Amino acid sequence: MMVIEHDKLPTFGQTFSAAALQAVRMKAGKESEGTLPDTQARAKVTADRAVYADFAHLVGDSVATHLHPGYIHALGFPLTMSLLVRKDFPLPLLGMLHMTNRVTQTRGIEAGEEMEMIASIGNTRPHYAGTLLDSVVTVLVDGEEVLVDTAGYLVRGSELGGPRPERPEREEFTPGIPTAQWKLGADAGQRYAKVSGDANPIHLSSLTSRPFGFKKPIIHGMYSASRAYSATGVGSNGPRDWFVEFEAPIALPGKVQFATSREGNRVSYEGWREGRGDKPARRHFNGYVERG
Repeated sequence: MMVIEHDKLPTFGQTFSAAALQAVRMKAGKESEGTLPDTQARAKVTADRAVYADFAHLVGDSVATHLHPGYIHALGFPLTMSLLVRKDFPLPLLGMLHMTNRVTQTRGIEAGEEMEMIASIGNTRPHYAGTLLDSVVTVLVDGEEVLVDTAGYLVRGSELGGPRPERPEREEFTPGIPTAQWKLGADAGQRYAKVSGDANPIHLSSLTSRPFGFKKPIIHGMYSASRAYSATGVGSNGPRDWFVEFEAPIALPGKVQFATSREGNRVSYEGWREGRGDKPARRHFNGYVERG
């Protein structure tokens, strides 16, 4: 295994520029054969309290002693990016779709604690539209593993994961009664980019999203997931299992119907677009937070 030690986290500008060069190298439909490289990226990170406060306020949370797990995901994302744009990585970063995200933690992480983050990529498997893979960021505090963040990505058109299955029929979605409505402005993506560091052009404006196939910018999936986490009210301390599945992007500006439900230690949530005319309601995301 190759281990890459970073004295500081890569910037988004560095990794996105590398992703653009990667796309030029690969060209359409050309990818390396074989498996993903066995590589880790590591860095020691401490939260910026001012940026964290802005993050917490933006996703509807209070600034508590323990860090919101969505912010920890944002801190580790540059390490993941640094692996996805390496020359020995066989799949293109541009165009990858964030399909799922799961965070398991044994305890909350306090704002002043130094975190050692270890990123890796693996677990390729077939999907009807291409190849799925996982990016995993493991967080250690004082040598103890306290959090694991696993993001599932889809690379459309890739055969690296193996023979693709048939596309399953989409389950009919019947919306429940919303407990809240989110109103997202045209600048919502820019605001989240400022506090998360993820300035992907598809989230910023119509001008920057159109070259990537989006007539309007779309909000970051982890903004929706982090805001949903905040809305469950479970807090960020103690053992937690947090899962989200992304189903359809949210165009900006836009409205999202949102609902939570509680059963035992689990709070489930979902967000959807209202039906309009001949268009049925469409679910954007769903998931849960469960206390250990």
